Amino acid sequence: MNSNRKTKTLRHAKSSFYLIFLLSLLFCKPQGEPDDFYPEPLATVNGTSEKMETFKGKVLVLDFWATWCEPCAKAVPTINKWKSSVSETDFVFRGVNTDTSEPIEKIKKDMERLKMSYPTLLDKDWKLTDFYHVEGIPCLLVFDRSGKIVYRQYGLIESDLSGLVIRSHVWAASDLP
Repeated sequence: MNSNRKTKTLRHAKSSFYLIFLLSLLFCKPQGEPDDFYPEPLATVNGTSEKMETFKGKVLVLDFWATWCEPCAKAVPTINKWKSSVSETDFVFRGVNTDTSEPIEKIKKDMERLKMSYPTLLDKDWKLTDFYHVEGIPCLLVFDRSGKIVYRQYGLIESDLSGLVIRSHVWAASDLP
């Protein structure tokens, strides 16, 4: 009698497991990386806008930053050195400012103060930040020539530069699929 109860309990547990597993396949989608560039145009600090899809065919590097973020400020010199070490025909660098209430003039002054050698896009509503699941700043995203994220890094220090330069050769050598 005791073994019948164990068998029934085991069958019930297996059935419950399979039901939960099947339901999770239907309702729980993995939150992976988006498959393509953000589709909407993004404002620049100069009052124009850019669509990320115009960078297709190049390796795109996005640096998510804010004016109040000290680690972001420390990352800029490393990104500047990285940018100067790669070909402008293969790479595009853009900052993405995530300040929600800072005026454009303050953002521009901080770009000057930091000697940022790359243009900045504005993401005041965090649409781009949310689209790419950026969970903190500074955040570096690298997209291959087809628009897929191939690298993500939170925080950036000078000792990261050599690894980024080495990876750049691989990213630059990759072709469109």
